[in-house]
Amino acid sequence: MYRNFVRLEASGFYGTEPNENRWTIDYGPINSWSARLSVFPSMNWMAQISMGRLTRPERQTPGDVVRTTASIHYTRPMQGSSWSTSLIWGRNHEVLGQRNLNSYLLESVAPYRRKNFLTGRIELVDKDELFDDQPDLEAQLDRTAGSTFRIGAYTAGYTRDIGTFHKVETGIGANFTAYSMPAAIHPYYGDHPVSVNVFLRLRLKPE
Repeated sequence: MYRNFVRLEASGFYGTEPNENRWTIDYGPINSWSARLSVFPSMNWMAQISMGRLTRPERQTPGDVVRTTASIHYTRPMQGSSWSTSLIWGRNHEVLGQRNLNSYLLESVAPYRRKNFLTGRIELVDKDELFDDQPDLEAQLDRTAGSTFRIGAYTAGYTRDIGTFHKVETGIGANFTAYSMPAAIHPYYGDHPVSVNVFLRLRLKPE
């Protein structure tokens, strides 16, 4: 439903995680739902809040998850492209264990002289499954540091447009990411973990 600057969406679906036979299509009765309310106060601004209840989203973990998100987005035309910034919050509420896992994201992409794009991203995510495959270590950490760890990722990136071929826009870029985490898990992930990735971007040119 859409009216003026407000949009309301709702859906029902089969939300249980598929099995390991990824080449088949898993289906079942509608057992999950979601809804989203979006607001467009101006040409540059958009905000949304959404919620959904997923039935057994992890086959190996009993219980349902209530997933909630809220975000604000700003976009402004600039130098033949757009400067876009998003602030996003998300939460998984585990119904069986009454546990909340939060995540936060601030991201911005800005064009520079038409063919260059600079990216900045800050992510903070609560993780509770880092040591699922090591139950003894997981139990030890649970006693001394808790079962949930907040991981931070801080990314700076650059992308350069190469050209358009047969309505496909191409670009090449690189990202550098540094991570933060509680001191309790430094022995397993290092004191100052970093990562670098180089990528080729392909996307359809908008009509």
